Amino acid sequence: MPWWKKRALAVAPNEIGSLIAAQVRLVDRTSPLTIVDVGVQQGHTSKEFLDTFPRCRLVGFEPDDANFAAASGMLAPYGARAELVKAALAAGDGTSVLQVNSHDGTHSLLEIGDTRYWQSPAETVRRQPITTVSLDRFTADRGIGRIDILKMDIQGAELEALKGAGRLLEGGSISVVALEVAFHEIYRSQPLFWDIADHFRALGYGFHGLFEAHYSPHNPNVLSWADAIFVAPNLMQMPA
Repeated sequence: MPWWKKRALAVAPNEIGSLIAAQVRLVDRTSPLTIVDVGVQQGHTSKEFLDTFPRCRLVGFEPDDANFAAASGMLAPYGARAELVKAALAAGDGTSVLQVNSHDGTHSLLEIGDTRYWQSPAETVRRQPITTVSLDRFTADRGIGRIDILKMDIQGAELEALKGAGRLLEGGSISVVALEVAFHEIYRSQPLFWDIADHFRALGYGFHGLFEAHYSPHNPNVLSWADAIFVAPNLMQMPA
């Protein structure tokens, strides 16, 4: 969990349900699930997935050197159940530049935006060249036909990563997508919740709900960001 999420919970605990509990309700936790964790950071959420879903196999993506090293150590006890890839998901394969900020949960492909919506200030300390891959290409290369849970927490780059999963999403091959969404430009030119919701709606995915909502420390009436879950078309079918 990024540092500013932890601080937000302490300052303004405005949670709308539990994100992990919602995912448990949406899938069979005893099945051999495939989970993709995009933005592993230091590995805490990946570990929670591996502990909560005892038969899952997890693939995690983390481009930052220090975070990758920390996550590798945390997930080592899980052996072959966890694979870490030192890359960022994006719309296509190539290279990009990661803004490495003063707090390791805020690194982003985007520049820092309006800090009024942050719980505490941060600054960019360096820029790191990184590799990017598309989820469509990666899964095709690995022979992964379905993803049960796709989690994304990549600081404003979620929509670009979703564009790189077009084949999977168009086929409804990702059952549950849990991702961070912003309601203001925490990062510059960041797609907001409505942009992401429109993207999913065009693909037939349904909006399941908001979780762990966080408000501006300067105005408790202003929703800054939250986690959202979208579900595949087959999970939206209504009984006759």
